[in-house]
Amino acid sequence: MSFMLSETLSIPAILQRMLDEDSAVRALSQQWAQALPELMITVARGSSDHAAAYFSYALMSQVGVPSLSIPLSLVSLQQPPLRLKNAWVAAFSQSGKSPDLIDSVHYLQQRGARSVALVNTPASPLAAVSDHEVLLPAGLEQSVAATKSYVAMLMAGAQSVAYLTDALAIDNGLTSALHLLPEQMRQATSEDWSALHKVLASADKMIVIGRGAALPIAQEAALKLKETSGIQAEAFSSAEVRHGPMEIIEEGYPVLVFAPSGPEQPGSLAFAEEMRARGAQVLVVAPRGTTCEGLLPSVPTAHPLLEPFTMIQGFYLSAAQLAVARGRNPDQPRFLKKVTQTR
Repeated sequence: MSFMLSETLSIPAILQRMLDEDSAVRALSQQWAQALPELMITVARGSSDHAAAYFSYALMSQVGVPSLSIPLSLVSLQQPPLRLKNAWVAAFSQSGKSPDLIDSVHYLQQRGARSVALVNTPASPLAAVSDHEVLLPAGLEQSVAATKSYVAMLMAGAQSVAYLTDALAIDNGLTSALHLLPEQMRQATSEDWSALHKVLASADKMIVIGRGAALPIAQEAALKLKETSGIQAEAFSSAEVRHGPMEIIEEGYPVLVFAPSGPEQPGSLAFAEEMRARGAQVLVVAPRGTTCEGLLPSVPTAHPLLEPFTMIQGFYLSAAQLAVARGRNPDQPRFLKKVTQTR
């Protein structure tokens, strides 16, 4: 069994631990509630940036605080005169060692922002420079392809938003839904996604689609298909793809659509049907019971914002198996290393 596969199987237990030991993220949310930020800035790269994008979507959709991912070169190299009164910066990182993340947080603090580091490595330089730390309990990740640390970042983002809404008396049911998530993630390990292997067994390029909270999941899936199977997978919103990229989708072209329930789902399913009519090989990840052709079933959750969790759990397991079937080692992608330090 690959490390990627075994680490994915460990995710439900990690999420349960995060629910049981949530004092740091609760304290962070309480601080936000006492003086609600007017702006949230995220800094991250790779899988961590996808987790940050999910956090931004959750924060904006549930609380209404504007949140954006800032280009790291803008702050680490350009150092513009930003005005950040009552702003926060949330830094997401597996290792907490990348110089551009550390420099960016330090500069944004100088411009007036408060900061929090969400990291999976104890005693990291990123946490040392930040005002607050949320240490993720995923433990040592041996596969270069991040899985458990990514989902732990998703969980920390979802928890912080859920606890903030509780403190603000916003009744959205997110906190109670989170407590059901570990068992739902365990159920997700038994879903049958063999159809994905048939479509991608010899694929060299494809498009991955998501919208809303599913777009960061689509971006993460595309990255993992590049890393572990060498497939040139590109992620787009089901709306944005119509502005040019869908021109390359023709007969036989693989398309993977993430379509959680919610207001974005009808448009995503309609896009899937339109591409299937062209002759594309279309697979749709959606909750069990969704009426569509080419369904890869995911486990429903008690809040639509959490459906991307069970979707990525099923995807990771399938991606690890797909890589092996294609003759590759998902734990050691070519030309990559676990800790990437950029400036």
